[in-house]
Formats: sequence, structure tokens, C-alpha cells
Amino acid sequence: MEARQISIEDFLSSNKTRFIIPVYQRNYDWKEKNCLQLFEDIKNIGLQGERKSHFMGSIVYVANSDTDSIDLKEYVIIDGQQRLTTSTLFLKALYDVIDDEDLKDEILESFLINKRLDEKNKLKLKPIKKDDDVFKKLLKNDFDTIDTNSNIYKNYNFFKNQMIKFGDFKSLYLGFKKLFIVHIALNRRDDNPQLIFESINSTGVSLSQSDLIRNFLLMDKEADEQIELFENYWFKIEENLTSENISNFIRDYLTVKQNKIPNKDDTYEAFKVFVSSENMQTKGLLIELLEYSKIYKTFLFPHNEIYAQNLKNLKQLKIGVVYPFLLSVISSFNKQLINEQELFVTLEIIESYIIRRMVCNKATNALNKVFASLFSDILEMPNFMYEQFSKYFATILFSKRGSAIFPDDEEFRADFTSRDAYNLKNIKFILLRLENKENNEKVDIATLSIEHFMPQTLTNSWRAKLGDNYQLIHDKYLHNIGNLSLSGDNTQLGNKSFEDKKYILKEQSRLKLNQYFINAINWDDKEINRRADVLFEEAKILWEYPKELDLKLDFQDTDKEFYTLDDDIDITGKKPLYFELFNEKHTVKSWNDLYVNVVKILVDFDYDIAKSLLIDDDFSGKKQRIISSMETDCRKPYEIKESYFLETNLSANSIMTYVKLICEKFGLSGSDFVYTIRD
Repeated sequence: MEARQISIEDFLSSNKTRFIIPVYQRNYDWKEKNCLQLFEDIKNIGLQGERKSHFMGSIVYVANSDTDSIDLKEYVIIDGQQRLTTSTLFLKALYDVIDDEDLKDEILESFLINKRLDEKNKLKLKPIKKDDDVFKKLLKNDFDTIDTNSNIYKNYNFFKNQMIKFGDFKSLYLGFKKLFIVHIALNRRDDNPQLIFESINSTGVSLSQSDLIRNFLLMDKEADEQIELFENYWFKIEENLTSENISNFIRDYLTVKQNKIPNKDDTYEAFKVFVSSENMQTKGLLIELLEYSKIYKTFLFPHNEIYAQNLKNLKQLKIGVVYPFLLSVISSFNKQLINEQELFVTLEIIESYIIRRMVCNKATNALNKVFASLFSDILEMPNFMYEQFSKYFATILFSKRGSAIFPDDEEFRADFTSRDAYNLKNIKFILLRLENKENNEKVDIATLSIEHFMPQTLTNSWRAKLGDNYQLIHDKYLHNIGNLSLSGDNTQLGNKSFEDKKYILKEQSRLKLNQYFINAINWDDKEINRRADVLFEEAKILWEYPKELDLKLDFQDTDKEFYTLDDDIDITGKKPLYFELFNEKHTVKSWNDLYVNVVKILVDFDYDIAKSLLIDDDFSGKKQRIISSMETDCRKPYEIKESYFLETNLSANSIMTYVKLICEKFGLSGSDFVYTIRD
């Protein structure tokens, strides 16, 4: 690696040189405020004769050995494309406003073009494809068809207007010549461009996980190979998913491959480790990613696939944790390992599992762990056959306990008919699915809102209708599902009386869900409970507990009874099997063993937080401190590290109470901590 200071004038004016912005770089995205800062810097140093130079940053590049020759040198810009492109736009604007023909020729032939090279290599700067089209038109003064929304055009225009307002073009040119950069030339054989790129960008505006992944895959390749891999694979992946979904896609891809979910902010690092450990070739990896991206696209934008409606339902539920499992399922379907019937039953079971868990208030974050390794768990079941995939899938879900349980009809009924349904996440989806069940004329969710039949604000008419216990009924049943429906215009219904609401619904509503109200003679707690029961019978069929699919297999599923920080259970008489923290599994022999190891990990993770617990009143027990810097403060101390002691004379339930509290102090929640128990 060679690094030295050089003027931007000398850098850009190198003879027979092209500066290539590689395909993996982001579009040019400097905004007006960035250009204004550069313009002001150039203007000020041009007017200040005593100032010799102004530092504008670094430019890192590597020679393109595919084309490097005596006739042409190509520099692939690894970092600094924004500064380089903006400087070129400044020079083009200056060229267009200045009258001095000699100065115009100097700007054109020194900085903008290679005068004696062919048309293909004439322009000194070659942005990425989308920007390149605009840039070429700009240099040719083809303003009739240029994209005026491009930052290339906007910033050129901005500079031109600022120059005309300022008027002193020669001082601007002088100011430009005082700009200096540090240019860093890398040697592809001896240097690692990716590591250097990461180091440079760690202190600047952070790149997205998607940007880092794309750069990692393409940066170390020669320019021709970069273009081939980008255009044939990566560009198509981005086209399938759009760039904002790439990071989640890669995270789910890694989950498929490794049966564990990387932390969201560590996707790039996890991807690098995976590629390195598997010794994967870039082209083969991109081919696989492209195939998976075609499937993932159907999750994000379900269209005309035979299973599109099922995917639309799952998308509305916003349960992206099922995507790794679905990637494997639909990949198997595409390979004709799973038939159409098995696929549909599997998708229906997923929806039933999710809806029943939502209604029964089971933690959704526990689903991360359930679905991460579910496909491989199914394949490992005794005598597995793809022809019965849905049965194996159902069987393994039925075996789950704790946070992963599949609520049966009894539990589903209890919560469905009694809970506050109005504040239930996805209640509109639930009501809409009930409305559209066996309904040939489907209703669109976008046109509807939730309607309380017994209104949220009681009128005298409603008090009379509900009877002497109107307040108790209103408090208990207002948000019960038996009192809820859908309406296209609930402002018209509002607080109207029982009879008026019935009349409006009869005259104006075609919704099946509202028929019960229309036929009702009265409305009170008994009617609300009856309607809740009616809706449950529909829901029980729609989101079935498919017990007839249970294969009754005798198989070991050590993960089937796991719990998270959200679970509150009595663990008396039970033993822990293992716990997971920061995606690492730790086998333990006792609750004390679990307790000590969790604290050790967290103390090493962030000692500043750990030290704060030494004086935290939440860890003052009745007779001793639970965490202390003094050994004598504990009845049965365990030394985590010097001057850091843990009270271990605790019951199993007390241990879990303090483990949860400690995790909370470290900002952990839900399935950040998972533990498995055995009787």
C-alpha cells in the first residue's frame, strides 16, 4: 500500500487515465448541502492568497490489471467516489460558465477527457451504470433526454448557478487547484482491499449491511469479473428484493444454512465467517443466493404463485421469522420433493400456529427459535418421507412445550372468547379472515375498520338496553370479540342506539359478520358471549388444530420445552438442560450452574453495567445482598471475578427471578435468553 498527499489537480490530470467507480459501489448520492460546503471551501481558499492548500479527504484505489497498459491506466475507486465525482461536476460546471478559451481547453483536456484515446475510453470518470448514462449526456451537453432527477445533473446545475452568482471564475479555478487529497494506492496481490475499505468506513457514514455484503463479494475481483458477477447475479438479486430487503434476506439465508439466527446488526460479519468456513466460491454462492432470492421475492411481493394468498396472509401477520423455514419448504416444492397438497397444508398449519399463539398471548419472539432449525429437525425425524411432510411438521409442533407450545382447542377457546380482542395485534386480520371464510365475494381489509356494536361511549339508550348492570357489562365486554365487527363507515354507526345500528347494518352492510347483530333481539352480556362462541366455532375450523396429522412418533426433541425471559413458570422440581445467550448454547447441570454462568458471560460482556449492579438496590435481599463487592455480604458467595460476588443460597425460582432481572439490566428481552428444562 502506498499513501501520499497530492493535489486533486495532479491526481485528476494524470495522462491516459480513467477513474472507474466499480459496480458494487452505491449510486452517487451527495446532496446540495455537501456541494455547498465544497463550493464555499473552494471559493474561500481561492480568495485567500496566503492559503496554500485545503485538505478534502482521501481517495483509495487499486489498479485494474485487466486493462492496465502503456496506453491506458484504470484506477478502480474503492473509497472516495463522492469526492471524485463531485470534483468532476464542479469542473464541468466551471468549463461551461467560463469564457477564457485557453482555460476551457485546459479544464477539458486535463480533467474531463483523455484527448487521444478512443470514444470508449475518452471520459476520465466512469461512474456506475445508472450514473454513467447521465454523466455521458452531461459531458456531451445532451440536456434534452437527461434525467433531471439524478444527483449528477442536480449537483452540476447547483454548481453552475452558484458560479454565475459569484462571478469570479478564475478565483474558483485557483481555489480548486489548492485542494489536496491523500491518495492511497493498493496492490491487489499484497493488500486486502476489503479490510482497508471496512477500516476506512468504520469512522465515516456507516454503510448498510447490504452494501458491505455486496462489496465483500465483488471487491477483490478484477473489473471484468466484477461486472459479470454483478450484472448476472447481484443486480438480479437486488432487482428481486430491492436493496432495503437484502440484509434480512441474507440473515434468513444464513439461518437456513446454519440453523441459528445471526444478530441483526451482525449479519455482515456472520456472512463473512460463513463464506470463509464453508470455503465457498463467489460465483457458486451468488447462483444459490439468486435462486433463494426468487423464492424470497414471493414472500415480500406475492403475486400469481399458486400459494400467493397464503403468503399474503402471512405477510399481513408480519411474522418474518417463518421465512427461513419457508425458504426451505418452497425450495423443496420447486424441486418437486414436496407436492402441492403438502405445501398448502403446511402453510395452513403455519397460519393456525401463529394465530392461536397470538390469541393465547404466547410470546412471538419465541418463534425465532422454533423456526430457525425447524426444517432440518423435520428431516431428522424417524423414517421421514417428503410425501408426508405436513404430518411430520404438525407432529413436531405438537411436541413443543413452554414458549413454543401449539395451543389446543380448549386453550384457544378460553382466550378467544374472553380476552380483550380489540387491542389484540392483528385483530382486523382475524375478523377479515372470518368474514371471508367460505365467502365468494372477498372483502378488502383496506376499506374496513373495527366497529364496536355496543359503543365505546354509552348513551342513555344503551344503558337502558344493557339493564341495571350496564357499567359492569360495558367494562367487561366492550372489547370482547363478541362485540366487535368490521365496518366500511363506523362514523355513521357511532353511538347510535341498538335499533338504529341494526337498521343501518341491514340496509347498508353486506358483511357476513354483521348478520348476527341484524338478527339479534337484544344485546347484553349473554348475547355477546353467544356471538363469541359462534365466532370461535368458525375460528376453530379456519385455524385448525390438526390433531389427526399427529404421527405419534417416539423421538427425542430436547428443545421442545424451552422458555424465554417473558415466561413466568414454577420450576420447582425441574432441572435445566441448557441455556442460550447471545446465540451461544451452554449445557448446565443445575440452576446454580446456569445462574453463575449467565452472570459470568454478562460481566465479561459489559463490566460497566455489571459494576452498577453492585450498588443497585434491586439486588438487596432480605438478609444479604445478591450481588456485592464484599464476600461477607453473601451467605454463600461465589466469586465471579475479583471483588465481584454472587449470592448462591437461593431457590430455583429465586434464581430465575434474579437471572431475568440481571438480563433486564443489560437490556435483554424476550428470546435474547432461552433456557430448556427437563422434569
